[in-house]
Amino acid sequence: MLTTVRLSVAILTCVVVAASASDDLFSEDYFIARSRFRAAVERAGGRLTALELDAVGPAGEDLTIDIAWFGSEEPRRVLVHCSGTHGSEAFAGSAIQLQLLEDGIPPLPEDGAICLVHVLNPYGMAWLRRVNENNVDLNRNFLAPDKTYTGAHPLYRQMDSLLNPKSPPSRDMFFARVGWFVLRHGMAKMKQAVAGGQYEYPGGLFFGGAELEDGPRQYTAYMAERLTGVERVVGIDVHTGLGSFGEDMLLVAKELLDTPAYDTMRDVYGDRVTLLAPTVKDVYTIRGAHKSWYPRAFPTATQYLMTQEVGTYSGIKVLHALREENRGHHYGGKSLDHSTKRKLKQAFTPEKDRWRQAVLRLGRQRIEQARQLAFGSSE
Repeated sequence: MLTTVRLSVAILTCVVVAASASDDLFSEDYFIARSRFRAAVERAGGRLTALELDAVGPAGEDLTIDIAWFGSEEPRRVLVHCSGTHGSEAFAGSAIQLQLLEDGIPPLPEDGAICLVHVLNPYGMAWLRRVNENNVDLNRNFLAPDKTYTGAHPLYRQMDSLLNPKSPPSRDMFFARVGWFVLRHGMAKMKQAVAGGQYEYPGGLFFGGAELEDGPRQYTAYMAERLTGVERVVGIDVHTGLGSFGEDMLLVAKELLDTPAYDTMRDVYGDRVTLLAPTVKDVYTIRGAHKSWYPRAFPTATQYLMTQEVGTYSGIKVLHALREENRGHHYGGKSLDHSTKRKLKQAFTPEKDRWRQAVLRLGRQRIEQARQLAFGSSE
């Protein structure tokens, strides 16, 4: 369901005071983040739309994907900035978007627009989960119509009982057991097998779903309608957890190698541009990525799409946090006070000030580069 949001003066004033009372742009939870985002969009003069989901929050609250629009209603050039494709990673992207709104939306050309997608997976952010209400990893869910939601890596099948134990969280020699798989198969192969996505274990990690989920379905329908005549799309999808602590990688599809688009992105963003290829350190390939939808939807448009990954901790530590939260959610109670929820949030949103400052600095830098790429010339 699509709803245009208007805030009362009382609510808006309350949120403005709360936001201005702190320099911390990182919100404590989804509902605070949404209120701050809506208020900031209102102040900036943007047009705000909420896509209402069937899922609800921990106390039965409504959940929405909030989309702010600035500039042309029928743009030829657009910059799309998305946060929260993975719910537990949404805090960083939300903070970057709030920073942009407080900095001020830059002047736009007559045919240009900036679109801010605030928390594509609101259930995950509200419940402190990476996945949505159906345990679906949305960055494995955007499969092409001619692709089937089936399959799993053979090594994932071997590791199922280790990755997805059907029991409450406990100490069970996880790190030693994972180490054995790494020694036997190598880190690159194990990472690809586990994180690349699977469609056979609905309660397991990195499950891509059985069909396009409610949130993505509403989101893609909205974007397809708004961008009918688009000629250039510049996209940033913000994630956390992969790579070196407080540094970002700008992940692009390996198919872009040896294309003008790849050369242009390297010129604009520099050597942080990284191909999504198994041969690259810390990287693996996936099916059904969020950004894979855009080339299918707008095949004639020139597109510069990337995933901005800001690193946190080691891959094994992050995997353990994901595993224990999944166990806790399914077999140990869904309370937000559960220790596994807190640990998962820390794995993707460290409280360290230097990490958060890096997120904001890198977020501002990438948006400015993307703005130049989207609107700097008409080519």
